[in-house]
Amino acid sequence: MSIAADLHRRQATQRLRRLAAGFGLASLVLMLYQLLSFLLHPGAYPRLPLSVAAWLLVIIGTSIVQFAQVRADEELPAWVVPTVMAIWGVAVVLDIAGAWGRHTGASPAATIAVGAGLMQLVTHARPRVVLTAAGVVGLTIAVAFLLHGPDPIQEFALGYLMIGLAVSPSVLAVLVMRAVGTASQLELDRTQVQSTVNSPGFAVGMLASEELARLDLDAEKLLDGVATGHTPLPLTAEASAEAASLATELRLHLIEGRRETWLHNAVSESTFLGPAVTVTDSDGLAGLMEPDQRDGLLSAMWLLLSDPPKPGQALRVRISPRSKEGALPPGATITIPMSILATGVPRKGVDPATWHAIARVGRYDESVTSSGLLIEIECVVGSHTAEEGAGVSSPTR
Repeated sequence: MSIAADLHRRQATQRLRRLAAGFGLASLVLMLYQLLSFLLHPGAYPRLPLSVAAWLLVIIGTSIVQFAQVRADEELPAWVVPTVMAIWGVAVVLDIAGAWGRHTGASPAATIAVGAGLMQLVTHARPRVVLTAAGVVGLTIAVAFLLHGPDPIQEFALGYLMIGLAVSPSVLAVLVMRAVGTASQLELDRTQVQSTVNSPGFAVGMLASEELARLDLDAEKLLDGVATGHTPLPLTAEASAEAASLATELRLHLIEGRRETWLHNAVSESTFLGPAVTVTDSDGLAGLMEPDQRDGLLSAMWLLLSDPPKPGQALRVRISPRSKEGALPPGATITIPMSILATGVPRKGVDPATWHAIARVGRYDESVTSSGLLIEIECVVGSHTAEEGAGVSSPTR
């Protein structure tokens, strides 16, 4: 597992625990309210034993979820969600049968409680499963009201209210879950990408660094085996193949570290920028940019795209190659021409902060073309920066 994926998994686990506690408390409050409503009007139910049995099943299912959450460290056992949903499904059938009758004044309180109880499963089951279950509960209430044939218009309004009480809690919980998940992943992604602002102009990225550490450990184990005699000499065909593979992978990563700039690493390792941004920088001139210019370019790309990017949105960042005719005199500057072609990004929809971020990169000119919004930038860097950019000759002005 990569460093970024492991970090995201840990933060997601902590986030899920907090959300599970909040959803569980809200769910229990709503379910308790429905239970009190049932206990205050037991005479309204034409078949009270069925309603009581339904409530017993609701309480059993809720107890299983709560007990499993206390015992489980991260995720519930695989059997918990389908078992609880099956128990609650039987409870819904019994509750509807217990409250069945025209103008009885009995509401399917246990069924509504099941809809609220689904909130407890939002952090443990797929959103589609929870939404489907909530839809089934709402549809069951609707069918029951239609079959009862209510005459007064007030009963139709009561039916809509009950459907809303049964469906809305889990739907809102799923929406909150998705919003928090997207915001959390976005912040983590931004933090990871922002770390490239002060990194060397040419270096392997975070994920490649982790891979290099793994390869280094494998090579160390192999050499230690030879040194201690655990690995006999001459090497077997299998050990020779392993050593050759390690050497090849190490060479490839080291070569990448000499030709891939911070911009390539920032985009390729970003969950949000990676699928939507294409970088063309054949000479690796992005490695010459100052930290403030890098931060401005990254901020502009974040602001031009939605969070996350919408379908059809794309950025093409092109840094034009320059002629390399010798070293620059001390104090001279280099102008790096670059362009950003934003597809699917309307000119009127660009946040004003985007232009401020681009101005930190250099002087710019923007125009609308048939392909999209074109932003041309002249990024000026000092000659001392060019000398520090390993692997890139200083282009002339």
